[in-house]
Amino acid sequence: MAESNSVFISYRRDASAYLALAVYQDLRAFSIDSFYDIESIDSGTFDTIILNQIAAHPYFLPILTPGTLDRCANAGDWVLREMEHAMNLNRVFVPVFTPEFNRADIDRYLPAALADYLKRHNMMEVPPRFFKYAMQDVRERFLKPTTLGTTPTPRTDAAAVARKLDALTAQPQVTEKQLTASEYFERALAAQNSGNLASAITDYTEAIRLNPKYAIAYSNRGVARKANGDLNGAIADYTKGIRLDPNPLFPYLSRGIARHENGDFLGAIADFTQAIQLDPLDAMLFFSRGVARWSDGDLPNAITDYTEAIRLDPTDADFHHSRGIARFEKGDQAGALADYTEAIRLSPKVAETYKDRGFARGMNGDMSGAITDYTEAIRLDPTDADFYYFRGDARAVNGNTESAIANYRKVLELSPSHPQAAAIRDYIKKWGG
Repeated sequence: MAESNSVFISYRRDASAYLALAVYQDLRAFSIDSFYDIESIDSGTFDTIILNQIAAHPYFLPILTPGTLDRCANAGDWVLREMEHAMNLNRVFVPVFTPEFNRADIDRYLPAALADYLKRHNMMEVPPRFFKYAMQDVRERFLKPTTLGTTPTPRTDAAAVARKLDALTAQPQVTEKQLTASEYFERALAAQNSGNLASAITDYTEAIRLNPKYAIAYSNRGVARKANGDLNGAIADYTKGIRLDPNPLFPYLSRGIARHENGDFLGAIADFTQAIQLDPLDAMLFFSRGVARWSDGDLPNAITDYTEAIRLDPTDADFHHSRGIARFEKGDQAGALADYTEAIRLSPKVAETYKDRGFARGMNGDMSGAITDYTEAIRLDPTDADFYYFRGDARAVNGNTESAIANYRKVLELSPSHPQAAAIRDYIKKWGG
């Protein structure tokens, strides 16, 4: 069996794209056969060509930076699938990590068996500023030719693999400035993850100064700015990130959320629509567009989006609850009641859902059912004045004046400036003696 030291590079595109390309270019410069996928792969659309390439290379080199492993806690994550597949094939792991990587992430986000397998291999630190020297160590110490069994690339994959390699070859050489920018990017991401937004924004800004085409740095700075209260700055950053790279879903989703919060419902709808085109199997995208359409007063299309979200994920109580609200506003009380009931079945400890079902029941003439729901809402959250107000109304309609007054008094106790405070006081004065 012929010896080989060929390498499959595993990385998180939005965390270490420049570093991954630099590693690939370094290995190829020293005639080490290497492969990684420069394209973005979303969970649920994983390319079996990638799995076959892991089988075709004896060495598996995961690049570990801040943000690489976080999403491995989600079943189906593509970085997780790459690593698990490599482990199952007994590939030789050569993990490289950057100074900002937190080793605790290995146990925090990876399944126990994979975490143990990864930690059994020697890990090599590759600081961007000392990249050439660190990579020399990686090549000379860890990537020695081995006879570990591999599976040749299937003929059916050959053309696609060649296209991917051509795309990699066409990439410009990663510059020292770009690597330094990636170091600031990682520092920013680590600061952002720890809640230090000011430091994160500063470091993202420096990364952008060094590499003005750093699309994900703009998008991530947008997240930090939004969390810091700068909604307009966030939208501007998302927009710049999209102009530089219109393919990732994340900036469209983020800008859509920010535009919705800023009152630009049509802009939000446009962004969620673009995100849906990039991933039409993501239930949350349809739900987000449904919320934006509901905010814009477009109830029919909001209901359509909620229905599609429910089709893709029927287990999410929020989807049913939101469709119930839209159906109720559209006059479909039976549909609303069905949605509220299903939302309660899926998540029985949400007081707001009981309140909404109680209101729908009351409007449908079922005062006893309404009172039951309001009572459960109060049990779950006894601090919300509205729950007492609605139960007071229902009991008043039911002719239970004494109980209605008790509920209204509780409303005034919890919220003296309640919007209905004047009417409540008039009722108490008239019927309370």
